[in-house]
Amino acid sequence: MNEISSMARQASSDLSLADCRVAVVGLGLIGASLCLDLTQLGICREVRGISRSAQTVAMGIRNGVIHQGTTRLLSGIVGADIVVLATPVRAAIRQIRQIRDGLKDGAIVVDVGSTSSMITEALATLPAHVHPISTHPMTGKETSGFDSAEAGLFANALWVLTPLPQTCPKAVVLFSQLVGAVGAHPLTLEAAKHDRMVSAISHLPFLVSSALVHTVAQVSKREPEVWELAAGGFRDMSRVAASEVSMFLDILMTNRRNIGQHLDLFMQEIVHLRQLLDEVNEEELKKRLTANRQTRMNWYAAYEARPRSSL
Repeated sequence: MNEISSMARQASSDLSLADCRVAVVGLGLIGASLCLDLTQLGICREVRGISRSAQTVAMGIRNGVIHQGTTRLLSGIVGADIVVLATPVRAAIRQIRQIRDGLKDGAIVVDVGSTSSMITEALATLPAHVHPISTHPMTGKETSGFDSAEAGLFANALWVLTPLPQTCPKAVVLFSQLVGAVGAHPLTLEAAKHDRMVSAISHLPFLVSSALVHTVAQVSKREPEVWELAAGGFRDMSRVAASEVSMFLDILMTNRRNIGQHLDLFMQEIVHLRQLLDEVNEEELKKRLTANRQTRMNWYAAYEARPRSSL
């Protein structure tokens, strides 16, 4: 790395969060919620929103979600100290190629997608004067889009960070400060490990939930009244099936191997439970269900005991 480039990287990474210009590409649930926190809490000097929809940009400015915005990707990221790609994974990969020559020296570039391995490969192609970090805020809801954005969405959530070898440690510190400022807790993970774990606790549940809805829909062809009987249990189990399909298609297509392995484990458990039912093996069925119940209760107790943010 030449001396001029090294000095530019150092100067940018020495910026305070309050001095940063942040450009958020994509004003859906995650992107708009992040902008909302950054502007309402006065965390950064400037918050820009970039969307394909001029109407969304206008609403963002009018509602105080962003300070300024544009529908033009390249003009939107010019001079930005932090660029957040809040778009589906495969769209973010395309955008990384598009913005590479327009990034300022020392800029931090992050995504907020649900898979990391393919993103980190794309981020690694960015110029040496850029600090890439693959990230994943562990929060969200089944609704999507600008209208679903809410202040405090990230409060108390873990926010996974996967820096690349070229990423300056000071850049990681700066983005970690942003994460903390919106109430989340940064956690560093290697990309492959992240993808393995989220396939089990996020991606598999989506497919299971979707399969459940399909199953009940099949039942309803014979017994249409089933929809009238459906209540809390079905509501809770089917909630994530209402998630944005295009977003999950990106997730499924960029984490296929891990999801496939965990689907196999899940199907083995379903087959085992079915076998116990067929055998009328009530004693073993009780043991299995009790063990699963206790596992869930242990996890939930630990989840509830996590430190709470001041937000």
